[in-house]
Amino acid sequence: MLARVMSGQLKKNALSMRDVVFQGVAASAPAGAAVATMTGAAAFALGSLPLTAVIAFIVVALNAFIVSKLSQHVAGAGGYYDYVKKGYGTHVGAYTGWSYMIYQVTSLAFIGLSISVFVPALLSSVFNINLPGYLWFPLLAGTVAFGYIISVLGVKGSLKYAAVMATIEIIVVVLIGGILITQTPSVNTVQVFTPKYATGGFSGVMLGVLFMYTAFSGFGTSTPLGEETKEARKTISRGIMIAIATLGVFFVFAAYAFTVSWGVGKMSEYANNLVPGITLSLAHIGLWAAILITVFYVNSILTDMVTFTNSSSRVLYAMAKDGFFPESVSSVHETHLTPHVASGIMALASFVIAAVATVTMGGFNAFLYTGVVGTLGSILVHMMANASLPKIVKDKKAKGVLAYLIISVAAIAILGFVFYGTFISISQPVLIAAYTFVAWMVLGIVYIEVKKKSASVQNASPREEPTDT
Repeated sequence: MLARVMSGQLKKNALSMRDVVFQGVAASAPAGAAVATMTGAAAFALGSLPLTAVIAFIVVALNAFIVSKLSQHVAGAGGYYDYVKKGYGTHVGAYTGWSYMIYQVTSLAFIGLSISVFVPALLSSVFNINLPGYLWFPLLAGTVAFGYIISVLGVKGSLKYAAVMATIEIIVVVLIGGILITQTPSVNTVQVFTPKYATGGFSGVMLGVLFMYTAFSGFGTSTPLGEETKEARKTISRGIMIAIATLGVFFVFAAYAFTVSWGVGKMSEYANNLVPGITLSLAHIGLWAAILITVFYVNSILTDMVTFTNSSSRVLYAMAKDGFFPESVSSVHETHLTPHVASGIMALASFVIAAVATVTMGGFNAFLYTGVVGTLGSILVHMMANASLPKIVKDKKAKGVLAYLIISVAAIAILGFVFYGTFISISQPVLIAAYTFVAWMVLGIVYIEVKKKSASVQNASPREEPTDT
C-alpha cells in the first residue's frame, strides 16, 4: 500500500549512464517497432524499407543531437519543459509542457491499446487463438496498472527492469533476423538501400520516413531524469546519443532482415500483414521462433509502459512544482521517492482515454487515434525545444550560435513537414485526432494565461536544478 502523500524531492544521484540509455532505448519499444510498427513505412518504401530506416535514423539523430546539446545546459525533472523555459521563459515553457502532457498521456493510451487490441488480433491471426471480445478491458487496465506499479516502486528498479528486458528483446530480434538472412543467403542484396523498389522512387522512401520516425520516438523520454541522475548534464547528453545510435543500428538491421526475407518484390503484402515479423518467424523458422518473438513483443510493450510512466509523471511533477498544477500533484512517495500522485494521474487519464476511444471508435480506430495525437504532441514539443537551443547558447554567450541556428531550423522544417502531413489526411480517426490536438492546445493557451496571473505560479519556489560535480 502506498505511503502517505508528502511533498519532497526525487531521489538524487540514483541513476547512471546505463539507466539513462535504457530509458530511451526501452521507451522506443524496439521489438514492438521491429515486428509491427515498420509496416506503416513499408506501405510506401516497399523493398526500399532499409533505405527508409537509414534516412529516418539520420533525421532522428539530428533531433537527438539538438536535445543532447540542450541537456548540456539544462537538466531537471521537466525535460523539454525545462529546456524551453530556459530559452523563452516560464510561460512558453509551460505551453511546451502542456503539449508534452497530451503527447505522453495519449502515448500511454496507445501503448495500452497495443496490448488490449493488438495482442488478441495477433493471437488470432498468427496462432488461431481467439480470445473473448470483452477481455480488451482487463487487458487495458492490467497494462496501465503494470506500468504505474513498476514506475512508482522506484526509478532505479524500474530502469534496471527496462535495461534487462530491452537487452533481451533486442537480442531475440537480432537472433531471429540473423537466422532469416543466413538460412537463405541468396536473398541478400544491397539494392534495398536504394530507392529502386519504393512507390514513386525517392518520394516513396521519404513518405516511409514519416512513419519510420515514430519507431524512434521514445529516445527523448530520458530528458526528465535530470533531477535523479549523477552528473546529469553530461550523463543525459551522452546517454541520448548512445540510445539513438543503438536504436538506429537495430532498426536498420531489422528493416533489412525482414525485407529481404519477406521478398523485396512482395513488400506490399508485408505492409498489409498485422505482425509481419512474427509471421516470418513462423513460416521460415518454426513455431518456437514465433512464440519467442511474440513473448518479447508483449514484453516490449509492457516495458514501454513503464518508461513512459517514468517520463510523463516527472514533467507533470515539475510543472506542479512551478505552480501550474495543484501542489499535491508534486507529492513524492516517502519511501520510494517517486512522483506517485503524478504517475497515478497520468495512468488514470490514459486508461480513460483509451477506454472511451475503444468504446466510441472501435479498437483499431482508437489505436490509430491515440497514436496520431501522441505523434502531433511529440513533434510540437521537439520543434519548440529545437528552437530553444540557439537562444540558450546566445544568452550564455557561447560559441556556435549560427551553426546551432541552422541545425535547429533544418530540424524544425523536417518536423513541420511531418506535422502538416497529418492535417491533410482523409482518414476520419486521423482527422479527429488532429482536431483533438488543436482543441487541447487552444485550451492550453487559456489555461496558462489564467495561471500566469495566479498567485500559485507567481509564488512557486524555484526547483533545484542539478549541477555537474
